[in-house]
Amino acid sequence: MPRVLRDVVGSLTHEGAAAFDLSKTDPLLHLTFTKGAALLEESFYRTQVAEIQSYAAALLAAERHERGFGWKFAAYMRDPVKGKGNRIQGSVAPAILAAADPEGPFTEEYTFRCLRHRADDVALFLTHFENLGLGEVPPAARKGMARALAGMDGYQLLKYARRQFPVARRRKNGQRASLRLVDAMGVAKAHLDERTLKLYQYLHAPTRERGPLAAGLELLEARRAFFGGEASVENFVKGRLSTEQALSFMGSTEETWRRVLDVPGLLPDLAFKGYLRAMYRAGIPVDVLLAEARERRFAGLWPHQVYMGWWAAMWGKTRQNSQEEDCFHSDPEPAIAPVFEVILEKVCEGVLPEGRSLGLADISGSMFATKLGGVKSSAHVGDVAVVLAAVMARELGYAATFSDDVFVEERQPGQGVCALATKLREGKGWGGTQVANSVVNLVSQLLEEPSRPRPRTLYFFSDMQFHPPEVQTLSPAKVAWLREHDVAFDASVPPLQAALQAWHRALGPVDVVLWNLAAYDASPLPSRVPNVLMLSGFDANSFRHVSAWQAAGSPAAPEKPASAVTASAAGKNPGVEFDFIRTF
Repeated sequence: MPRVLRDVVGSLTHEGAAAFDLSKTDPLLHLTFTKGAALLEESFYRTQVAEIQSYAAALLAAERHERGFGWKFAAYMRDPVKGKGNRIQGSVAPAILAAADPEGPFTEEYTFRCLRHRADDVALFLTHFENLGLGEVPPAARKGMARALAGMDGYQLLKYARRQFPVARRRKNGQRASLRLVDAMGVAKAHLDERTLKLYQYLHAPTRERGPLAAGLELLEARRAFFGGEASVENFVKGRLSTEQALSFMGSTEETWRRVLDVPGLLPDLAFKGYLRAMYRAGIPVDVLLAEARERRFAGLWPHQVYMGWWAAMWGKTRQNSQEEDCFHSDPEPAIAPVFEVILEKVCEGVLPEGRSLGLADISGSMFATKLGGVKSSAHVGDVAVVLAAVMARELGYAATFSDDVFVEERQPGQGVCALATKLREGKGWGGTQVANSVVNLVSQLLEEPSRPRPRTLYFFSDMQFHPPEVQTLSPAKVAWLREHDVAFDASVPPLQAALQAWHRALGPVDVVLWNLAAYDASPLPSRVPNVLMLSGFDANSFRHVSAWQAAGSPAAPEKPASAVTASAAGKNPGVEFDFIRTF
């Protein structure tokens, strides 16, 4: 192992792969590359408390190393357009930093930048202060909260007004306590603008006293008229009621759903997906739902979100509360499964970079023990792995799981993405920290099957620490096999690089993406091997990073980071992503 790598090795995995603890040698890279993938939930490897403590330590270490960097990282993580769009970290990070630096020069401005995207972020920000024992929200952060609320329209604020945000403490009756958005508005009350203060006063008032307070607020007036007996489409639209509000008042009947579907734009795409079961049970035929789904775009959805809906339709769903008691259950409804397949086909359009890709999924136990979102989430990182691999098979014709070998799963005629993803879950590939042998095994399979389509990019999806490309090893038998089949092998370069060079000679161009979907403390270093990209975490920009890197020729990461980079350059070289973060 090269000395530069040995200097940062903190531990070894069960397979002997070097696990790199960058927190001492490079706290900025440790935060952006390792903790950028932190899920902050109970995981296969440790408790949620340990995850949060480790995350807070990394965040504060980066802020000590470079004042303001932690705040900019928080804004970058939350930004849904230029950044990662991570809602979990986007409210946790500013809470930790505001408590640590209550009167700092970044506190007000970056609290605002982190919380301005969604109203529930403001409420979650407040819950973190209580759940993490951070004390009172400092005045500067309250000003930032008020600025964020001022930038939201009435619909955004009213949408979350009734939602309860749980906190750790218990009430006298033993039930989990909770906070509401109006509680967060109250914390920032002294700094609210006139319009937001009026909304706060309405939400904070007893129900019987709210009538006069709605005057002058068109949204509220229309809603009160709708629920007061004037249940017209005009009031529904003016009040921008949610489908849930309409159903609670008019009932989930076939007539109600037909009225809702008849008004263009009244039922957003995400809500359409969420209410498929309710519409079907109310009497809307499957062929009507299929036709409606084909007319929609479903922009902003990710394949795994649709896959989890399909899974619930096929096998039902049970959710547990914090006491591990069943609190929600829905029976299977396989008749609507084809609608989810149609939605997924729409979602898949334009998701992937150009060129044929082969997804290779790690399906080990830990992949299905680590949730992708909050405690109510059904999706695990394993679901992302198998469904992305299945999506790639739409063009390539097959997907795979991996260990030291590759286990190919053909896409059958007429087989949907969800069905193939489920088939992959039943495969043999329980992952691995080395992939060089997998690459060579795939070379041998493709040479033996000349008619099989060749992938341009190999995506290895896992939650484990990969061996760095520089220090992977190859079985001597695999090297001998290559040479016996007249495929040149260069023993003077790192094994994974040599394996890819052999691929290039025998099969044409190829790149490898080693994608750690759930990094913890240990993290791979940026790849110093050409045609190999290391990715960590999962976000809306991940495939854009791959596209930008490939457009630049799939280069190795440079030894020294550039002094400044653009957003596209950050994608080409994840090792200098923190330079882009400084622009936030």
